[in-house]
Amino acid sequence: MRRLALAVFGLCFYSSYASAWWDEGHMRIAAMAWDQLTPAARAEASRLVRMNPQYFSWMIAIPQPYDGSARDLDRYAFIRAAVWADDIKEMKDYKDASTKDNAKTETAGRNIGYSDKLIHGYWHFKDIPYQRDGSVPPPADPVDAATQIKAFTAALPKAAGMSDDIRSYDLVWLLHLIGDVHQPLHSTALFTKEFTAKWKAQDKPDQGDRGGNEIMVTPANGDPVNLHAYFDGMFGGYSTVYGAIFDTFDKSGNPYLPPADGTEAAITDPDVWVTESNKLAIDTAYAAPVLDANGNVVQQAELTRQYETKARNVSKLQIPLAAARLAHLLNEALK
Repeated sequence: MRRLALAVFGLCFYSSYASAWWDEGHMRIAAMAWDQLTPAARAEASRLVRMNPQYFSWMIAIPQPYDGSARDLDRYAFIRAAVWADDIKEMKDYKDASTKDNAKTETAGRNIGYSDKLIHGYWHFKDIPYQRDGSVPPPADPVDAATQIKAFTAALPKAAGMSDDIRSYDLVWLLHLIGDVHQPLHSTALFTKEFTAKWKAQDKPDQGDRGGNEIMVTPANGDPVNLHAYFDGMFGGYSTVYGAIFDTFDKSGNPYLPPADGTEAAITDPDVWVTESNKLAIDTAYAAPVLDANGNVVQQAELTRQYETKARNVSKLQIPLAAARLAHLLNEALK
């Protein structure tokens, strides 16, 4: 009952944010990636995570492990750090209303470490337009999840000459963003004339359906939710680190989810990752009954068993794939 209550609390608390997979999914990706790191990468990642401003808060709050085993502080911090990029949305220091923070400003793609107090919400996605009914989407943003994954990856090796403060900052963003781009609706925005008219009436730039945030659906539990949140919450909402570990591995330490395909895991180009997710969004997230036979949005569509089963199966493959790619990236960057 406690786990169910926490999941419901998380669903309510985070439903207004575009934070892929919510806490549980991001931490499960990090937990699976940790097990695939080389000793050298694990040691360096742990050293860098300790420099995060929230590290001591994480350590103070650490509970006894669910199975009573000895605390592995480095593993705990690595998994917990995967959620930091969402945590800052609620931190007072990151709520400077006088700071214009969008993808088209000069500061949008900067990489200056923890002195940067911008939330950078546009770093969490890359919306490839999915065009319907002849609508014309706006030009793509110059800064997005893919551009930042590339920038942070390039800066992470010691040979790049960046300070440890920047490298730590880049690492915790990578822990999060690689999970983000493997959530199909962080790769796609549906554009229709209906959405264009809606944004125009509000005197705002055309954002399409904002990756499913403008489409309401009703899953089998009967509780209406926007389509984006439905996919974000596929693995639950709020969770502790040990809760995420418990949900990821059996008593022998083997993951419940199937391992990633080796060929797919070896793909290192973030643009390819986003393109893959975009295809999954079109084939899965925007499938019937979300869109009707004519390609029109069905608001408040009742999701079928077939739809929900496919959505969950796709998500189950994306989590270990994101983990394998994250581990590969860190093993190369932190040799």
